[in-house]
Amino acid sequence: MRVESFVVSMRALSLAALGWGVLAFGAVYPWAYWPLAAACAITGVVGLTARCARSAALPKAVSITLLVFGAAVLLQLVPLPLGSLASVSPMTSETLRAYSPPFAIGLVSHHPLSIEASATWTAFALFAALALLLLGTARALSVAGARRLVEGLTVLGVVVALVGIIQRPLFTGKIYGFWTPQDSGGVGFGPFVNRNHFAGWMLMGLPLTVGLLCGGIAAGLRGVKPGWRNKLLWFGSPDASRLILIAAGAVVMALSLVLTLSRSGMTALVVSLLFSGWFVVRNLRGGWRKTAAVGYLMLLPVVVAGWAGADAIMARFSLTATEFGGRVGAWKDAAAIASAFPVAGTGLNTYGIATLFYQRHEVIHHYEQAHNDYLQLLAEGGLLLAIPAVLLVAALVRETWRRAGETEAGSTTYWLRAGAITAIVAIALQESIDFSLQMPGNAALFAVVCGIALHRAPSSRRSTRTPMPASDPLS
Repeated sequence: MRVESFVVSMRALSLAALGWGVLAFGAVYPWAYWPLAAACAITGVVGLTARCARSAALPKAVSITLLVFGAAVLLQLVPLPLGSLASVSPMTSETLRAYSPPFAIGLVSHHPLSIEASATWTAFALFAALALLLLGTARALSVAGARRLVEGLTVLGVVVALVGIIQRPLFTGKIYGFWTPQDSGGVGFGPFVNRNHFAGWMLMGLPLTVGLLCGGIAAGLRGVKPGWRNKLLWFGSPDASRLILIAAGAVVMALSLVLTLSRSGMTALVVSLLFSGWFVVRNLRGGWRKTAAVGYLMLLPVVVAGWAGADAIMARFSLTATEFGGRVGAWKDAAAIASAFPVAGTGLNTYGIATLFYQRHEVIHHYEQAHNDYLQLLAEGGLLLAIPAVLLVAALVRETWRRAGETEAGSTTYWLRAGAITAIVAIALQESIDFSLQMPGNAALFAVVCGIALHRAPSSRRSTRTPMPASDPLS
């Protein structure tokens, strides 16, 4: 495959998969997440097997820990003799006696550690597809660069934001005006059944757009002669027009996030803007450039808060204390389940089944999620999955740090990687009180964000036999 064809194919496949994932209600339904999984797997395989990408090294530590985590999930699916099952996880046998009639009446001689194997198989298939997408994206971007992909994601982000903004005053309980969510427990926004999940998608998309903007600011005035007159004339150039469009797109995306009135989303947004500001102050060269970027980042929350309504935002946060009890109760239940299943958990993607028997708080509502993905992973996976997950996070941090050290400071690649790191921090913060990454559409975007954080700048590769297309410069 020629370089140009490879670049176009990967970009189109990635954007098509991400667009489907977010616009099809976050891909929460089987008719949506199975096509998404197929698209993610195909995109990842293209990135991993394309001939022109062989010189781009995979992040080995991340690859190995992804394999280890996947193998640990498969261990939850290995049928064990009932004696061995009781020895490894006594509470699994107790739960199955209440949950599975064939198990209760002695028709089963073997059973896996997962209390519902079909749910864990689904989770494993989605994990495998997303792992392929992550690794394929990291490798492909090491050939093509990330700028064009992030530009496409910015356009997609603006479209998704406009869907939410336009639908908000017209919302009657039907998404897009025709789809009634099967689960009406949350407050919908845009294409999502739950506004917190919309906010989670924007928390990953917006920092990439801000990184694209900062990269453009860093490169925008390099050829401009000194003097205010020349700088003002530059604003009429195509480069300046492009940056203005990107800045406007970021405002639209941030506004849509704030309009959700998601407290976790707004809190993580503030943290992401502070993180972006730290990158700007530390690394953006030139007083004028730094002033422009910092001024924009300071003005952005003021503009969107004023537009969304400061009173509405304050009223929403004023309810935090009274509504926090539900979260605390869910966390206590998750911790209790993790304590009851310490070795291997209940099985990935089985928390909603486990709470049928172990929920003790807020019993008016059935909590299918723990509202803290870290606790939920510990409950579903025990030490069997928790240890590989910690190793995977450590590998991701280590490899991202290494890639950052290889990148030229101030280049577009540097700023896009900074945006990806900020996005990871923002969504990691939200996951401590919500579960946005359990939406397959959000998880697919997270995989691409991690790929951007892990990819190597093409100019930093040792092998230069595969040239970069002239139409896709990095800086």
